[in-house]
Amino acid sequence: MAVADPPDANVDPTQLTGVFASNPDGWVTAQIGEFPAAISQGPNEHEAWLNVLDAYHDLTHEPTATERLIYRAQAEAGRTRDAILGLAAELLPAAERARRAISEALGRQGRDRVH
Repeated sequence: MAVADPPDANVDPTQLTGVFASNPDGWVTAQIGEFPAAISQGPNEHEAWLNVLDAYHDLTHEPTATERLIYRAQAEAGRTRDAILGLAAELLPAAERARRAISEALGRQGRDRVH
C-alpha cells in the first residue's frame, strides 16, 4: 500500500488548518491546508472535518499486519457476497417459473377430477 509523506514532521496534528468550501448540493468539502491530498466532504463542517481527518490518517498511516488481514478479509467477503447475489439473481427467475407451474398444475388438478 502506498503511503503519502505526511506534512512537515514538526506540524502538530491538533494544529492542522481546515479549509472548507460549501458545495451547491449543500454539502461541505474539507481539506487540510498543510496536506492538500487529504480531502473529503460531509453534510456540515463538523462531519466534513471528521471525514478529512480519516482521509489524512488513511493517506499517512502504514497499515499493521492485522489491519492488512482485516482489509483482505473484507475484500474477500465482498466478493463472496457479490457471487451469492449473482447466483440468486440467476436462480430466482427459475424458482418463480417453477412456482407458477406448480400453482397452475394444482389449480388444474381440482378442475380435471371426475367424481
